[in-house]
Amino acid sequence: MAIRTKQIAHHLGICETTVNFHIRNIVDKLQANDRTHAVTIGFRRGLLELE
Repeated sequence: MAIRTKQIAHHLGICETTVNFHIRNIVDKLQANDRTHAVTIGFRRGLLELE
């Protein structure tokens, strides 16, 4: 299930614009093509793990 920006914003209690700002920064810092690519990079580098 894909988590949408609106869901993230609601869960964190912040606005969607702020979520988009942070996602864009993460994508840029990882030199990813998009947020899905950023997640893939995160898993490969050990920055993320499944619970």
